[in-house]
Amino acid sequence: MRKVLAILLPFLLFLTACSGGEGEGNDAGPLSSVKIERGEDGAAPTVEFDKPLSAEDPTLTRVNNGDGAEVAAEQTAMIRLAIVNPEDGSISQETYTAEQAEGIAVDENLKTGNSQMYDALLGAPVGSDFAYYIPADEETGREENFLVFTVTDAKDTVKPLTQDEAAARNADGSLLMAPEEVESLSADGKLPEVTFAEDGTPTVTIPEGAEEPEKLIVKVLEEGDGPVLEASGTVVADYLGVGLRDGATFDSSYERGEPAEFPLSNVISGWTYGLAGQKAGSKVLLVLPSELSYGDPAAGSSPSGPLVFVVDIQEVK
Repeated sequence: MRKVLAILLPFLLFLTACSGGEGEGNDAGPLSSVKIERGEDGAAPTVEFDKPLSAEDPTLTRVNNGDGAEVAAEQTAMIRLAIVNPEDGSISQETYTAEQAEGIAVDENLKTGNSQMYDALLGAPVGSDFAYYIPADEETGREENFLVFTVTDAKDTVKPLTQDEAAARNADGSLLMAPEEVESLSADGKLPEVTFAEDGTPTVTIPEGAEEPEKLIVKVLEEGDGPVLEASGTVVADYLGVGLRDGATFDSSYERGEPAEFPLSNVISGWTYGLAGQKAGSKVLLVLPSELSYGDPAAGSSPSGPLVFVVDIQEVK
């Protein structure tokens, strides 16, 4: 699931944890010499500055102004970023050439965790380039870091339901689509089609014009005869995950060559309520709306929007 973008997400979270609330905010200060020239055809930018770069405090500044709409509170800023060597300006890792941008929700969590990043992104025009320097800290063991990033888009955010919100909807019967409605969609060819190879590996075909469902869709493709999986239980399963919008695979235990094991209490809500009550040996199709998956846009490198899973339940614990 976490392809190229996984390289930089932990780094970004590290900065969020270590630099919130301190430093010079958007005052360029020691970053006043930084120049960012965007690469052609989506290539990583060229970064120039007076070398070596240093600052006493975490410093974040907007280097270039974009010409797009301003990022609003509660939106998700989509960014491309690069880690830069503050000694010589070389780039070690970047997501400018990755398949997709990373999302940072401009919300109260960001404001609390990293007020510098929140203040920088809020109101920034799409297309803006930023420089962010974090000095080393011997006391905490933090290493020196320098990155540049570009806001490529701003999207309204669909947040995942909290556990309590999902539980409340499940209790009042509004979380799952009714079985008869699921069968009607299937009969009309509006559900993703699943085929299995001889070795059991599934392939998912998304119907043309597929729309995000308002509720969780659960369709049992093959019912097993083993123990029933409880919402508090643990499942061992093979699975394939694809995006409903593009049909692209973002995760597959089949590719890794072994099933995954996890408690239903520690997964996205669409899995918890889609698999609870299913039997070991069953193969199940799940179509998750954004709010029952990772949201839209999703934070970091998680897949965004409505998702489709084919789950082969191997064992129930």
